[in-house]
Amino acid sequence: MAQRNGVITLSAFIKKYFFKLGIDEGEFHRYYVIGADGLRDLHVHHLPIMKTATLSIDGTNFTADYPDDYIDYVFVAIEDEDKGRWWTFTRDDEMVDKTISGITGSDLGELAHVIGPGGVGGHNKYYFQPDNHNRRFLFDEAYSGETVILKYKSTGVESVSYSSTDDVEFPVYAEDPMEKYLRWMLAEYDGEPISEKDRRKRLYESSVMQMRNLDLPSAQEILDIWLGSSNVTGVIRS
Repeated sequence: MAQRNGVITLSAFIKKYFFKLGIDEGEFHRYYVIGADGLRDLHVHHLPIMKTATLSIDGTNFTADYPDDYIDYVFVAIEDEDKGRWWTFTRDDEMVDKTISGITGSDLGELAHVIGPGGVGGHNKYYFQPDNHNRRFLFDEAYSGETVILKYKSTGVESVSYSSTDDVEFPVYAEDPMEKYLRWMLAEYDGEPISEKDRRKRLYESSVMQMRNLDLPSAQEILDIWLGSSNVTGVIRS
């Protein structure tokens, strides 16, 4: 089992916050919902989180819904068993949406073989297209049933409501920004003077900047990125 010492659940964080400030637990759900908003803000703007999920593809329309916490894709892929690597799909924004009624195909004849500006220089077996309006992916009909994996940027919060039994986790080093966010939003909702709202907002922004400094890449990470994106296969050190 993976060690979870470096994370805290939102519920535990709220109870810890209540204990420190002597707040009655009757306010729990209100603080929990505000805290969930704070987590979304952190993950969307300051604390990127990546997740992987298996896509369930409709075999008739060749579509798959986005996860609830989806922001943007990193890649869509299947496993290359021989190499132990991901075989990524190619994005194709000219793919036809098969769910649109009234579309009739046209025989382009020789035009289909004309290569001009924008013509492809290579071909993949698998293609996809993100459909952000309908929060789904479109796939071409070459897809033949393999398990498709989505790696994506997440809000970190899948489903939070008053009656939800789900809980979410976040890194313990984000506790201070979360506390500052709660105090800022409570000032906004409870009608505190503008000067107090601005003070709490500045404290939140300062805490976020301190947290982001922890996420700066090390020299080794920069070297790994450089090696991974170049033709260099090794480094000779004297």
